[in-house]
Amino acid sequence: MSDLPVPVPLPSAAAPAGAPAWLSHDALRWAEPRLPRWAEPRWPALALLVTVIAAIVLEPEPSCTVAVPCGPDWLGMIQMGLAVVQLLWYFRLPELTLVSGPVLAVIVAVEEFPQAGTADAANAAVIAALAFGWAASWQRLALRRRQRRLAEQAAAGARHPLPEGIGPLRRGVVPIVAGLVLCAVAGVAVGLGLRGVHEDEQRAAKAESVSAVVTGHGEDTLRVRASDGSKRTVDAAYPDDYDTDSVVTLLSDGDWNRLAAEPYDAFGWQLLVLAAGLSGLTLLAVGALARRRAAALRRAPVPVLRILQRVDHNADTWIYAADDTAGRTPLLRCLAYPVIDDRAGENDPPDADADAEAEAEAEAEAEAENENEEEDEDEDWPDVDTRLREAVLYGPPCDAGELVIVTANWDGDPVVLLTAGPVRLPKGGQGPELEWPVEDAVE
Repeated sequence: MSDLPVPVPLPSAAAPAGAPAWLSHDALRWAEPRLPRWAEPRWPALALLVTVIAAIVLEPEPSCTVAVPCGPDWLGMIQMGLAVVQLLWYFRLPELTLVSGPVLAVIVAVEEFPQAGTADAANAAVIAALAFGWAASWQRLALRRRQRRLAEQAAAGARHPLPEGIGPLRRGVVPIVAGLVLCAVAGVAVGLGLRGVHEDEQRAAKAESVSAVVTGHGEDTLRVRASDGSKRTVDAAYPDDYDTDSVVTLLSDGDWNRLAAEPYDAFGWQLLVLAAGLSGLTLLAVGALARRRAAALRRAPVPVLRILQRVDHNADTWIYAADDTAGRTPLLRCLAYPVIDDRAGENDPPDADADAEAEAEAEAEAEAENENEEEDEDEDWPDVDTRLREAVLYGPPCDAGELVIVTANWDGDPVVLLTAGPVRLPKGGQGPELEWPVEDAVE
């Protein structure tokens, strides 16, 4: 006889009829295809980071002249912002990189290559790194599609709608709302930046052109002597580019003066656009993908599989094959929470007797806790039942997917769990924390 503990059984009424067990031979076949090492997101992220830094270092500093004045570079802002956020999307949102990668490659080709220079090789390397990242993201998404297909094969055609009382669809609402707010902030920043540019152009159109001699430099200003002998101080983005005693052209309109080679630069607004816009776009994508995946489970009957499940001391839920009663090979890891029926008791009339009884019970529990406080001061770890439990998985499992799990609670009653985040595959050697203290426990 085996000394292994028997998994907590799931009430037979909680399991849909005909749900097959996800046995180890099918589960290992599902887990066997692994992402190739070259397609791991760290490598395309590293390649893009190195090539972008090289392109920035090799690119010559812009020279502001009256013929080619400096000014707000909105396309360059988009280019740099996409390059930065691409590093995050490789890890969290490979779906977006299939679109953003080609867009960024086109921007680099159109914006950088017409300017022949020493950075051409680095810019070509940036495009090559983006192509490499696109292939890696495609490989990750192809692996997810294969996992879903293998899970559907293991379900052998068994499909059922989600259990009753699943509640309204809430996944993705918070990031979508936050993303919309941030995108609105970015839109306002774009408007204010463009308004500043427009006002500067209007002022420059009616200003008088004045020659001046540079007499000194400040941190971000120039001291000049105009042709009429007046001394003025004007803002300069690149003051060191102007030698002392060199001649510059000013645009002057009353007490308003600026260098003709340096129009208004909406750099501050551009930074706000990047910070708010890219964060908002990321949150929108995260929320939309989570909502779409969760909604897909509700639209039609989904594959169901009998599995084993446990919760560890880090509140992570781990999924095992139905015959892995030793819990040796975790297949999936996710954060899941029980469904709460918000409608329960929502329209019930108040019951004075019930309120009084509940209050008395609460007082009794508080007294009991005070009596046992000294006895429990050495046992202050949370009480978590980490036993394996029989469960039913709704939906084809895959990396970054959404699932519904029906399992048994402490009392053996069925409980429905919803994933609160994307499902992840455990990395090599990774497993549940089954004993206290865990690594981040407070001593």
